[in-house]
Amino acid sequence: MTLEEYFGGWTKVIDKAELDRVVTKVNSLPRATLCPEYHNIFRAFHLCPYEDLKVVMIGQDPYPQRGVATGVLFGNKEDVDKLSPSLKVVKESCINFEIPHKTIIFDQTLESWSKQGILMINSALTCELNKVGSHTMLWRPFMTKLIKNLSEKNHGLIYVLFGEQAKTLKPYINKRNNYIIEEKHPAYYARIQERMPSLVFGFLTQLTREEFGEPIKFYEEI
Repeated sequence: MTLEEYFGGWTKVIDKAELDRVVTKVNSLPRATLCPEYHNIFRAFHLCPYEDLKVVMIGQDPYPQRGVATGVLFGNKEDVDKLSPSLKVVKESCINFEIPHKTIIFDQTLESWSKQGILMINSALTCELNKVGSHTMLWRPFMTKLIKNLSEKNHGLIYVLFGEQAKTLKPYINKRNNYIIEEKHPAYYARIQERMPSLVFGFLTQLTREEFGEPIKFYEEI
């Protein structure tokens, strides 16, 4: 399979030299302690076609527990009964249970978000099992080139930076032609047991409606 067949339109903004470098490095690591599973590392790019891109959400790094990370930022597997703390915070923020709702359908994989044009990635696409931040610097060159290329070639995108690690990528975003939203990482709110403000998702709904003609649907009501 060629690079173009694997990544599709993302080859326009992915730096091939940095991709080759990071893949070579990851290939040298034990797969048994790699989070997410090897075949899911670039899954976010497959789920969000480059041509449909509207929003780039960036977190810290994948869930470090065995079998939890899916390759989609904050996403959980479909068969998981208890949501990860970060995803629980995200769910309660985007739905806002302080107002009445009908029956809510929430996609805990967050694949439906990706398919609407949100690139759901971390500032490091892998980490070592039970070691938060272990691969941050490994992915740094790849990520800085990706964000720089993406924000230069695409105007009107909305970048949502969750947490301090994601915010280190802010200097590489073309601020003249794109939007930037900053928020604390959901894990912070999980630790202090407080609700994350709904402003992020409210602002995203408004901006995507204005910029692209229709808002992102973070959940369904029936």
